[in-house]
Order: sequence, then structure tokens, then C-alpha cells
Amino acid sequence: MLSASLAAHGGQYRGPGNVVPPSGAVSSSGTGNQFRGPGDVTGSGGAAAPATPTGSGSTGAGRVVAPVTTNGPAPRGYPVGDDLGRWEFWWEFGKDPYLNLRESIYQRDTTDAGQALWNPRLSSRRRDIQPPNADDVRQVAGQIAALLSASDDRDTTSACLVALAKIGSARAGFDVHEHFRPFLKRGDQELRETAAVAFGISGDLTRDNVQIVVDLVGDTSNGRHASGKGEVNERTRAFAAYGAGLLLQRSRQPAVSMRLTRALLDVVDHAERHGRNLVVASIEALALFPNDWRSAAAATLRDQVVASLGAYYQRELGVGDQLVQAHVPTAIARLLPRGSLPAASWRTRFARDLEAGLRRNSGGRSDKVNHHIAQSCALALGTLCEPWNDENSSSQDVGDLLVRVYRDHRDQQTRSFAALALARIGGERTTSFLLGELNGANKAIEQPWLAVALGVAAARARGANDGSRAGDATYARVTEALIRQFEQARNPSTVGAIAIGLGLTGTGDARDPLRERLVEHSKRDDVAGYVALALGLLQDPRAVPDLRAVRKNATRRPFVLLQSVRALGLLGDHTLTEHLVAELQDSGKSLVRLS
Repeated sequence: MLSASLAAHGGQYRGPGNVVPPSGAVSSSGTGNQFRGPGDVTGSGGAAAPATPTGSGSTGAGRVVAPVTTNGPAPRGYPVGDDLGRWEFWWEFGKDPYLNLRESIYQRDTTDAGQALWNPRLSSRRRDIQPPNADDVRQVAGQIAALLSASDDRDTTSACLVALAKIGSARAGFDVHEHFRPFLKRGDQELRETAAVAFGISGDLTRDNVQIVVDLVGDTSNGRHASGKGEVNERTRAFAAYGAGLLLQRSRQPAVSMRLTRALLDVVDHAERHGRNLVVASIEALALFPNDWRSAAAATLRDQVVASLGAYYQRELGVGDQLVQAHVPTAIARLLPRGSLPAASWRTRFARDLEAGLRRNSGGRSDKVNHHIAQSCALALGTLCEPWNDENSSSQDVGDLLVRVYRDHRDQQTRSFAALALARIGGERTTSFLLGELNGANKAIEQPWLAVALGVAAARARGANDGSRAGDATYARVTEALIRQFEQARNPSTVGAIAIGLGLTGTGDARDPLRERLVEHSKRDDVAGYVALALGLLQDPRAVPDLRAVRKNATRRPFVLLQSVRALGLLGDHTLTEHLVAELQDSGKSLVRLS
């Protein structure tokens, strides 16, 4: 009865939205100034949006619930919002490369028919789900377009805009962009900005589609005419900038890429003329420049982007603007290949800025000691370095620095990101350090991040797939240590983190303890959700019946429902689709269930 509307696909940014972890989880950070990505500077209407408190004011499903009012005196003090330093927030924003959910659902069936006959459990892995064909897609696009024309509901309209954009004109059989344009003039800001980013989601690199995105970002006369205003407001321009980044990511055409980068670079080069929303969006959009595009034109454009971002980062700005500058290190790290000379140069600069925060701990002075800068530099170093295997590794100095940051930095989120950065670097020295810290770590604050970091390190090593068996002993050590801590853990957030870490290792030894915990705590949202997902990551066919039972009993528990459905999708459960379709038809107008 108290449930308010979900923030849909544009509009208000309230943290991860429908991926907010269960409200019963324990905070994993003691600081309130974490580096939160674009959400820190993009609120409703251009102002910073306050975080919604967990507990009575929100649910694990991301629904924002109106507070219960009483006749008594108003509570004193400032309401404390969600702690975005918890590992759950990082995971929900960064999980996609580790899940590969769509690829898993559509992969070819490898189950032997004879084995399935003798072992019924294997039949649950029969993968007979086929991607929709061209006729299916055209029919769906027509239905969505009709619903968009008839809808007067903001959430439905936003969803239709994004869905049509994902289908695109070529597959839909008609020009989807003509459905976007009228919403640029709507009085609803959420619909305006959703329409603006939809041009980018469509991936259409035709001249007209690229031009409208460029005009909206640049607030040109054509952009103002398209928006029906005297100027294109900042939030619409920011969402158009994200759309420009999505187009830039797909483009391999020098002329198209030049037009897009020029519009975005103009914002970064004159950041003082624009608000934070637009500057952050432009930085993140430029970071989407395709790093697998190898040509002389691509190299020239990439160098221009890095130079412009670097110049903005090195400006002497106040503490408030350093929050925006903090988006630059991770952007540059995504643009530069490891081992290149520019990467080595920026690695040195980011290491120096990160070390400055340690010097400040002991009373030294430095210009860039903002915690947001430190957090971003730590993450960037994790992307720019080669594996840290021994003292002769090129990442030896950075590895030592990140170890010092993890142990001594005064900002808990920077320490957590240092552990994650080491995991992304990988190598024997990294694994040994993380394992050494795991046993004596704080159970509620440090251990969850270390467990996830060990999982990330194992996933990185598996992804390298160099054909050697040198990592087998390391996998065994990591799995053994995580299982031991998993069996001892009682804090729900810690249990979930260790479960995800075990899932990322990809080793089957963890399946039995995970299944036992799932059955034992199937009614606890803060445990069952991530344990279920871990079993999906581990491809455990014996878990399918238990996961089906959890999903069936999670009708009014959206967080567990979401995670168990993902797990069953990873396991190729062929019964899942028909059940979801039936529930979709019976969900009524419950937005959480429909989502």
C-alpha cells in the first residue's frame, strides 16, 4: 500500500534501482564519501539526488516506499542513505561480464541424450531455447509501437522507447526514430531524456540519427527545435551524450566517430560552461571509444580523446570538481591498451596521486588527495597493469602501492577498491596477498570485498586460458580458503559475497556447501539470492530442483526471484520460459513483478 512508483528507464537516479541489495545486509564501509560513478552528480532535475534509506523506507527490490508518518515529533538528525560502499553495489553494476547471461541461454546443447536418459537431472540442462527470428522481431516491434502510441503511463512509455531502440530500425522493418522524436518535446523530463538516449541505444549510424544526437549534446538551433525549447536542458543533453557514447562504441567509420567525439570533447574542453551531469556523461561516453578498432584514424582520434581527458584531469580545481575529475582515470584506463607507452605514463601519474593520499594520512601536503580521486586511481591501476607474479614483474611497484593502500589508507572504500584492483591485475603475488588477508579480515567490512576480489582474480586467470596448468594449485587454494570461510560465515552480506566469490572461481568443489546453504536459508532473502546465483555461475545441474523451488516460493520476494531466475537461465532450465510467461500474464499491474 505504501509502494511508490519505481524509477524506470530514464529519469531519477536512485542508486542501482531494482538491484538494491536486501535492506537487512550489514554496511561494509565506514565512510560516506564513496566514488559512486555518474549517480553522485545526477539527481532529479540536475540536482544531486539523496539516497533512499534502507529499512522501513525501501525494499530489497529497489521500490522506494513512502515513510510512515506519525503524530509525534519529527525525528532529529539527517537521514542516512544507502551505503554505496557495500560490495553488493559494485557487483550489481559490474556483474554482466562475469554472467554472460544471454550467451549462456542461447549456447548449443552439449548434453548427451543417452546420459540424460539414465540421469534425469541432466535433462534439466537441455538447451532448446532459440533466439527470435526476423518475423518474431518484426511482430514484437509492431506490438511495442502500438503500445507506445496508446500508453499514457510514464513507466510503460519509457520501457517501450528503450525496447524499440534495442530492436532498431533494420530489424523492426520501420523507422523507430520517428517514434522517439515527439517525446523530445514532452513536458515530462524522464520521457525527454529517455528519448534522447534511445537514439544512441538504437545503434543507427546513419547521418540523420547521428546528427540529432550531436545537436542535442551541443544545444544547437536544430537541437532546440527538436526539443521545442529555447534551449536543450542539461539532463536531456547528458542523456544524449550517453547516447553518443553508445553510437561511438559501434562506429568504425572515421567521419562518424569524428563528429561524435568532437561534440563530446567540446563539453570536456569547456567544462566550466556546463553542469556536472553533462560533463560526467561526456567523459563516460568518450570512454566507450572502441579499443579494438585498429587504424590510423582510430589512433588519432583515441589520442585526441586521451589528451583532452588528461588535460581536464590535470586542472587545478576545487574539491567539488574533483568528484567529476574522478571519472577520468577509469576512462583513460579503458581507452589505453596495457603495455603501451601512454598507459605506462598515466599509470605513473595515477600511482603518484594515489600515493599522495597516503602521504596526507601522515600529515603531508598534496593537491589531489580527494577520496574520490584515490578510489578512481586505484581502479584505473588495476586495469593498466600486467599480472603481478614476482619481483621482476612490471607491476611490482604498483602492486606494492596497492598493498600499502589496502592496509593503511584512511578511506575504507579506497581500501576496498585497492583489493579489487589487485584482483584485476592478477598474478601469483596478488593471490597470495589476498589469501593472506582473508583469514584475519573484519567479517562484515573487509572479508566480503576480499572474497569477491579472489573470485575476480580467479575469473581473470580462467579468462586468460593460456593452456598451462600452473594455476590449478592456485584455484585449489582459493576455493579451499573461501569454502572454509563460507562455512563459518554468519553475516548475511558476507555469506553472499563469499558465495559470489566461489561462483566466480568456476570450480565444482563449492557446489555441495552452496546447495546446503540454499536449502537451509531459502526463506532468507539476503542469503538465498546470491547463493542461488553462485550455483548458476558454477553450472551445477543438481541445484535445478532446489532453484525451481526457491523461485516458485519467491513470488513476493523480488530480489530472490531475480537471482533465482538468473541462476536457472545460466543452467539452461528449459521449463523456465513457460513458467515466466504464465506469471507475466497473471501479474496484473504490479510493476515489480512485471519487471
